[in-house]
Amino acid sequence: MIRISSSCCTSESGGKNKSPYDMTIAFIGNPSVGKSVFFSRLTGVGVEVSNYPGTTVALKRGIVKARGKTIEVVDLPGIYSLGTTNEDEKVTKRFLIEDRPDIIVNVLDASRLERNLYLTLQLLELDIPMVIALNQVDLAADLGILVDADGLSELLGLPVVPTVATRGIGLDDVMLVALAEQGKTQEHHRVGYSQLIRQALSSLDYAFPNVPPSVKTAALLDDAEFVDLCCMPPEANALLSSARRLRKNLEMEHGISVPETVARDLYGEAGYIVDSVVSRFEPKKSLREKIDAILTSPNFGIAVLISALLLTFLLVFRVGGFLETWIVDEVFEPYVIQPAEAVTSDMPPILGNLIVYSLRGVEAGFAIAIPYIAVFYAILSIFEDSGYLTRAAFLLDNLAHKLGLHGRAVIPLVLGFGCNVPAIMAVHALGTRREKRIASVLISLVPCSARTVIILGLVGTFVGFWPAVSIYVLEMFIIVSLGWILGRSLPGQKSGFIMEMTPLRKPELKSTIKKTWMKSREFVYIAFPLLLIGSAFLGVVDALGLLSIFQDFVEPISVGLLGLPSFVVTALVFGILRKEMALQILAVLAGTANFAAILTPVQMYQFAVITTIYIPCVATIAVLKHELGTKDTALIVSFTTLLALGMGILIRVFGPSFL
Repeated sequence: MIRISSSCCTSESGGKNKSPYDMTIAFIGNPSVGKSVFFSRLTGVGVEVSNYPGTTVALKRGIVKARGKTIEVVDLPGIYSLGTTNEDEKVTKRFLIEDRPDIIVNVLDASRLERNLYLTLQLLELDIPMVIALNQVDLAADLGILVDADGLSELLGLPVVPTVATRGIGLDDVMLVALAEQGKTQEHHRVGYSQLIRQALSSLDYAFPNVPPSVKTAALLDDAEFVDLCCMPPEANALLSSARRLRKNLEMEHGISVPETVARDLYGEAGYIVDSVVSRFEPKKSLREKIDAILTSPNFGIAVLISALLLTFLLVFRVGGFLETWIVDEVFEPYVIQPAEAVTSDMPPILGNLIVYSLRGVEAGFAIAIPYIAVFYAILSIFEDSGYLTRAAFLLDNLAHKLGLHGRAVIPLVLGFGCNVPAIMAVHALGTRREKRIASVLISLVPCSARTVIILGLVGTFVGFWPAVSIYVLEMFIIVSLGWILGRSLPGQKSGFIMEMTPLRKPELKSTIKKTWMKSREFVYIAFPLLLIGSAFLGVVDALGLLSIFQDFVEPISVGLLGLPSFVVTALVFGILRKEMALQILAVLAGTANFAAILTPVQMYQFAVITTIYIPCVATIAVLKHELGTKDTALIVSFTTLLALGMGILIRVFGPSFL
């Protein structure tokens, strides 16, 4: 017998850190069960969004006051199990073990109870006090599904509270029940594994009597990360070694797969519970079902999806463009920038540029955040809350997998045409780091609305409509080709298409507004400071004359390789701050907005293509760093710069034959 010390976490000796709060409640559930709606209604606007240490997975934290207590509420990523398939699952597992919340609120979708209970049964083995929020009971009833909440509570040995998060029904009850459960030892349900699994666990019980059941089950499943988080290295290694021997013997002697057997037992248990507490009746054929049949059909569904994406692009571009023009032309320029330029005209150049350029950074932030990001997230929230997002992902999954992506990546890619910033922020929905990296690279190359200004304002106006269209065709060819290459060469985990088709429902205006605000303000916190610093830096560099030095330094490339006037590179540098600024600065440096007078058609085409490919704007770089880290961001910046240079050289060589 091996005596394991208390270094292996138990319900009493978890890794909970000292906290300034009276208690911590973690919201956990499958994707699209209404967990985030629940969280946003409880916490309002007082939410902190941050990455879990060492990862790119974001956690939302809010503070709630109840019965004299200050409660930290944490919204964990939507997951299907406590496995090791993707980063979201790993982060959730780490949080539960290392931070060990006082209470888990497990949000279940009453209309998809069996699938949801798989995660619930795994959570029960952690021996953390838990409350079940049985959400969307109204929708389940519409589908002919009635859940006996009291019966479910009795079977699980846990409090079960029926809720409708979108309307705020039952939310206060969940919090009050959670408060009452703090510190209690719950006599909850235990999973009844099959005989062979029980025998293996019994062997581990004998050898490691002080190790919690959840750790021994994880060891039997060869989940080394779980065991390492719970136990010190000597104990962890001994447990894993014993479990691997048992697992190997089981699989060789009985011809079974231990992970598949455990999964089958969990699903069997979930099925038994559902059969015991769920009653069904035949609902009337509803309009919702007829619409659903159209949205998911291979023919009509694709037509509707294309229309929805085009409408989305049109709204983001048109509404965003209108708001941007109003913010810039009617507010910032006459009331902020021009007065600032007048006031700073007599100041030393460095100080004057520092002020004016900083204000231009603020202008750029508002012109991006308010027009494009808010409109984007309002539409995305409607897609999410209505259930349409999962249908779009389902229809395009096969196409996305050819690019090494999940069907969910299609929406951010398309909406990147409006603005790359919120599109990259939307890659949170993807399951693995590999998919996030591929999607982020491709989104960085999508011609956003700012690049469209250059394509249409320069090539469309002075070269021709079809040459402008050809730039989009060229961009799509590059994106598809690069996606195909990355999908087959980039290492990392590939996720299968595991996504429940959430029922269609009417979005709630209040919920949509809250979600839009919560997601939009992430940009303000992440990109605004960098925009301000970047703008100020460019102003100082310009005042010190370093831009002209840089212009002379890169002249062998701009004039020698690309055949462009040397001042074009200076315009491209300003385009890093904001893409359309490259065109504005080009007009300033050229002394005219009639670009046909100073550039040839090939040069204008070159400039537009290089601008749409090279280094993303500062705001995009900021969110790339936030999502992927410094190393991947540097690789993307370097790659796009070299790709733009290569395309510019090719256009110089072959362009005269076509333009």
